[in-house]
Amino acid sequence: MAASMAVRSWREAINTQDFCKFLKEKNSKELSKKHQNESRSLICVYGSDLYIWNQPESQIIHCNLKSLGSSVDNTNNDLDTSQTQNSILDLTRNLSDDQSSSHQKLLVSSAITLEVENLEVNKSGSHIALYGPKGIKVVVLPRRWGKNGMFEGGRDVISCKTITIGERSFSGSTPLRIRQVSWHPGSNTDSHLAVLSSDNMFSVYDLYEPNDPLSVVNVNTGDVSCVQSPNKSLVGAALGETAVAFDFGLPLDLKPRSKRFQSGSAAPPVEVWPVYCVRGSGEILIIYSNLSNNRLLKLPVQGPVMMYPPAEDNYGVDACSILCLPTALPVIIISTCDGSVHHCVQLPVDKDNETLQSEAASVSSPAGCVWLSPLYESIPEPVLFVVETAELELCLGAPRVDEYPSGEEEDDFMCPIKLRKDPSSTDRYHCSHSAGVHSVALPWLHLVQQYFLDECGDFSMPEEKECVVEHLVCTKPLHSCPLSPVLGMDVVTDVTLGPTLLVLSSEYEFTALPIGLQYRMGLSGDICGVSVTSPLRRHSREPFSQHIANLLQRKASNPLLKSSSSAELSQQECFRLLSRTTQVLREEYIQRQDHARREIDTRIAVLAEHKEHQLEDVQRLMENRQALKEHAHTVAESVEAAKDYHQKLLRRLEGVLRGLQARVPVLSEAEKYMMKELSKLKDNMQLYKQNIEQVQTKQKYQAGQLSRSDAGPTPALQSRKLAQIHSILKEEGNDIQELKNDIRRLTLSLNCDLSA
Repeated sequence: MAASMAVRSWREAINTQDFCKFLKEKNSKELSKKHQNESRSLICVYGSDLYIWNQPESQIIHCNLKSLGSSVDNTNNDLDTSQTQNSILDLTRNLSDDQSSSHQKLLVSSAITLEVENLEVNKSGSHIALYGPKGIKVVVLPRRWGKNGMFEGGRDVISCKTITIGERSFSGSTPLRIRQVSWHPGSNTDSHLAVLSSDNMFSVYDLYEPNDPLSVVNVNTGDVSCVQSPNKSLVGAALGETAVAFDFGLPLDLKPRSKRFQSGSAAPPVEVWPVYCVRGSGEILIIYSNLSNNRLLKLPVQGPVMMYPPAEDNYGVDACSILCLPTALPVIIISTCDGSVHHCVQLPVDKDNETLQSEAASVSSPAGCVWLSPLYESIPEPVLFVVETAELELCLGAPRVDEYPSGEEEDDFMCPIKLRKDPSSTDRYHCSHSAGVHSVALPWLHLVQQYFLDECGDFSMPEEKECVVEHLVCTKPLHSCPLSPVLGMDVVTDVTLGPTLLVLSSEYEFTALPIGLQYRMGLSGDICGVSVTSPLRRHSREPFSQHIANLLQRKASNPLLKSSSSAELSQQECFRLLSRTTQVLREEYIQRQDHARREIDTRIAVLAEHKEHQLEDVQRLMENRQALKEHAHTVAESVEAAKDYHQKLLRRLEGVLRGLQARVPVLSEAEKYMMKELSKLKDNMQLYKQNIEQVQTKQKYQAGQLSRSDAGPTPALQSRKLAQIHSILKEEGNDIQELKNDIRRLTLSLNCDLSA
């Protein structure tokens, strides 16, 4: 409960902080400028750290969001335990102190004259890149220590070192403009920047050598020459031949080329990063970037990549942004200025399909521009399969039931759309533009990946699944409203704060929206359940909760209205906006809830009927159980009586068998063997008797001799003879004792055999 209170508190308390008021005051003049009609990215989040660019003061404002949650949560707990007026005043004073120290100002060491439009923090959180159309600056963040990991222990104002990137190339006198800047994901030191300029050059800079790029590649031809006519660049941009955005994909390992007569060790594999560049015409090219020192490694620029199924307008001619989701098979997302978002899956070219190979060869780079290293294998050019196209509702249109009067139909609104990944989920991304913020989820991503990666071939391609588009924030409710572009959007990924989408409006107010629960309920059954091939079987196995979640899954929503404070709506426009909101509530909420309620009522009625039948079955089973218990007692008594009678029968049977065996006239083998043993014993007894008689005769003779010797004179050798006689008598006595023992044992055994 305390954790949830802390999560709610920082989201609600962020706009009450002093740095928000400071931003509003300093940027009040900037809000009225006409050139600020496009969305920007003036905020970035790293964990729980929020960085905001303040253009008038040329500084970065840092705020630790954890400190906001803890301070407000502690204040609420203290308010519950204290009711006196003095305690309230002390808590108010403490709250003001916490708010004043909850942020820091990071000053740059050199003056920044360029118009900053984007902030990018590297993956280690050590540098922040500031860039606009005319320059790039990198701010080195200071060290952290102390409470909440603040910079330099919590100092209010800190001077930071600033590095200028490509100062000679992007000076104010040159006509070049910077399209996009991103940190290179393959940098081990996290110090490389990838830059796309208006002359179709893709450059990689190192912070330790900021003036000279490490590599420069022409997006159109793959040439490393940087000389290009400015007029040609302007014409190319007008014709849509200029690259407007790029994004990195997952890395690839280049395998060394095997040679027949190769001596020595082969070249080690090299890791390259594919860079997906989109032109204004909607065509996609692929550059392979690497940060190794191998000068022999020169890779081609692939493309324009074929897109299937083909479209007449090549899926739009006003592309403005591109995104690559980090999945097993790359998912490419392309946005256009009219609000269309194309979801594509990258697939390798089928070697057996000659048509695809010929088409891919016809659109490949011209001869002389394909550079391949002789040490490594070439990379096959892929194709893109367009799964679906989503239409974003930039402005809230009138309800479909209303009909515009003649001459009052509104024109289509167009603006660039920026795409941003969601670090907390691979199947979701966010869109920001001049009219608001959208969140797009891809429920089919898991199934499509499984379909293309399945080797068994018994998996069916999902057809009914569509992307879930949520209109979160709308800053231009109607076409007549003035533009109020979004100045920043990022995702808070800290676990203690909860996944949150943080949006900065043109009025410098933050909107913190929790994400991750809007569509997950409708996907748990598809992702975690067992995949089946038949739709009927899948429907029969679908749990009722999943069925209700699918019924309640809405395709449209009412966003938060964050229009400009200068917007003035007439009563008719307000009524149209109210009608549209009411229609969405009726169709996407009330009707779906009514449908779900009817399904639940039907389910309840069926379950109640089943319950009655089951209760009757339970009552019948209880009665049968009691009857079985009584019958079991009777059966147990019968079993005991049967056991006793069985024992009696066994004893009688043993007696009968013994009597029968005794009356059999023919001896058995055992009896014959016993008779032989008895005859042997009888013969032995006769022999033993004879031996005993001989021993007795000898004993009498010796006794007589002894008596006669005692009466006569004692001979000279009487002592020695007596010793010999004693030894002989002792031996014969022992033999006699053994014979007696044998006779006794034989007598006992004979008696036992006779009794048996």
